[in-house]
Amino acid sequence: MASALILHNICCVSPYSPLLHSNSLLKSRKQSLLSDTQTRDLKIRKPRSFTVVYAAQSNFLKAVQTVWKVAKDGIEVGTNMVPETVPRPVARISITVVALSVALYVLKSFLSTAFFVLATMGLAYFIYIALNKDDRPKGGADSTPTEEDPVEEARRIMEKYK
Repeated sequence: MASALILHNICCVSPYSPLLHSNSLLKSRKQSLLSDTQTRDLKIRKPRSFTVVYAAQSNFLKAVQTVWKVAKDGIEVGTNMVPETVPRPVARISITVVALSVALYVLKSFLSTAFFVLATMGLAYFIYIALNKDDRPKGGADSTPTEEDPVEEARRIMEKYK
């Protein structure tokens, strides 16, 4: 085990290792500076709308990746809680099924509650409108009573504009 660790450390030399020559380290730093400058120039030349769309997609992808990582970690923790007598693939599949069932139940409960609240608010608004339709104002201060004949009202309007 110790020999494998030593062999791994020898094969995987980092760029900051003293085994590397200073020239190669300098070249890698120049290349990284050049690539940073080039990417900055490309970012300046991009139209703003493209950058905004890219940022929105990037945030969505980051969120999906985070959810995926958390789910995988949760499944691993759940799998570790299952006794060792159960084969690991069977434990992992069963924990995944249980986790999905619980997640769908919570989602269904949340959506059911939200739709019930919206339906109740809509029903209350409909009842309010139905019960208060007689209380609406009939017109302004210069309006005439509705009992008059429409012909008389039209005649009065025409005389007003003569």
